[in-house]
Amino acid sequence: MRVVVSDSGPLICLGRLDLLRLLPALFAEVHVPRQVLQECTAKPERPDAARIAAAVAQGWLAPCHAQPLPMAALGRGERAAMAQALTIGAGLLSDDREARSQASRLGLQVTGTLGVLVRGKRAGLVPAVAPLFVQLRFGGQRFSQAAIEQALAAAGEGSQ
Repeated sequence: MRVVVSDSGPLICLGRLDLLRLLPALFAEVHVPRQVLQECTAKPERPDAARIAAAVAQGWLAPCHAQPLPMAALGRGERAAMAQALTIGAGLLSDDREARSQASRLGLQVTGTLGVLVRGKRAGLVPAVAPLFVQLRFGGQRFSQAAIEQALAAAGEGSQ
């Protein structure tokens, strides 16, 4: 995936970790539907929201307009991100289980926060992913143990 469209989950997680810089380092373009940006910056006092706004200002994230797909089970931002990815032939960044499932059925290549962090480690941009996963979990992010173990293995850190 060289060009991706992001849903809010990965942006918020990477913003909390102060690792949004990984996105322009790993992908040629990162499109973000306006609906997703509104979700991510709804609480501007939060550090992740401020970091996401700064990433837009720095040109790391490209705001775009997208008409959400008509899928009742998903949020407006998720539906807009999928629609944009389909429109421009891009990959999708999403952590939502149902969104990932729907996107795969539509033929989209999907990765999420854990996948971005693993790519970052493989590229030498982060020294280790295990402490980042702990930090995300401590902050309230819910990733399955199986997903974390798979990501640790992919990063060459084994089961922690």
